[in-house]
Amino acid sequence: MTHRTLTRASALLALVTGSTLSPALAHDGQGPRPDGHAPAGVMVDHMHKAGEFMVGYRYQWSQFSGDTLRGTSSVDDHEIMHNGCGSHECSAKQSEMLMQMHMLDIMYAPTDWLTLMVMPMWMSMDMTMVPLEGAGHHGGGHGDDHGGHDGPHAHGTDGFSDVVFGALVALTDTPGAKLHTGLMVSAPTGSVSEKGSNGNFTHYMMQLGSGTWDFQPSLTYNGRMDRVSWGAQVSGIIRMEDDNDSGYRLGDVFQATAWSAYRLTDWLSASVRVIHTQQGQIEGHYNAGHNHSSPPDLQYNYGGNFWDVGFGVNTVVPSGLLQGHRLSVEWLEPIKEDVNGYQQERDGTL
Repeated sequence: MTHRTLTRASALLALVTGSTLSPALAHDGQGPRPDGHAPAGVMVDHMHKAGEFMVGYRYQWSQFSGDTLRGTSSVDDHEIMHNGCGSHECSAKQSEMLMQMHMLDIMYAPTDWLTLMVMPMWMSMDMTMVPLEGAGHHGGGHGDDHGGHDGPHAHGTDGFSDVVFGALVALTDTPGAKLHTGLMVSAPTGSVSEKGSNGNFTHYMMQLGSGTWDFQPSLTYNGRMDRVSWGAQVSGIIRMEDDNDSGYRLGDVFQATAWSAYRLTDWLSASVRVIHTQQGQIEGHYNAGHNHSSPPDLQYNYGGNFWDVGFGVNTVVPSGLLQGHRLSVEWLEPIKEDVNGYQQERDGTL
């Protein structure tokens, strides 16, 4: 899951549809298979034959609305108020956040061993905050976008995010096993200067991009035998700049995932997947007015270690005018999280 560079890992519903314009993803002469692609949440998972062109649409939905965690343990409002904002007193906490991503997957293979790829994205994020009872509501002297509210209040951002582009290079390609590397780069086209109603920078996790040029390498293995297929991928996000125009840098990311799928019919397969994501905390801090009134305002309340299990289905149209079109859905269920600082836990829903 990974995709846009999220400031934390998230539960998601990933939806992918793809149309291949040219031989419809023929796999070793056997025709298109539903498990010819990895589960929906796996990016840069497959390559194409020379001359093939593919356009896909990917939708990702993620929500946070559980308890606030410190490490692996839930904490109460009293601890959040006195410890969640460092030397300042928190006046509010995050009660719910919804992230939505829309992405195009555009792929072209000039040769059998090279597939070129570009992925533009649009992000939409909405957060609801609630005041902490007994807090001073002074915002730590940095201006408070949450103080003065008697109840829950919401704010959001939306717009174009970072554009990811690069190449997938085949290393091994046999009838039963494929290995390729991804050499992708993320361009900082998403805004990192979004502000709240008081004119201060909004929470780091509400910005639309990373603001830095990022290298996104990956190594992906796919294997299959009869009706069973499997795969594994290791990937990372390496920030190639010390800070962005707003004065900070998101943490580097490492992810490892493995999956297995069973082909139920010629057009339908089911999959299960395990994922571990490790992300560093934010380095630096905003270089202009910003709040210190809730945990998402502090850069050390980001990153950590996250474990998920995914359940998915992949479908493909085997013949006719829509041959090669695919629809894939995956549900990721958080099973463990060990967060840096104070963060809201991820929902175990779609």
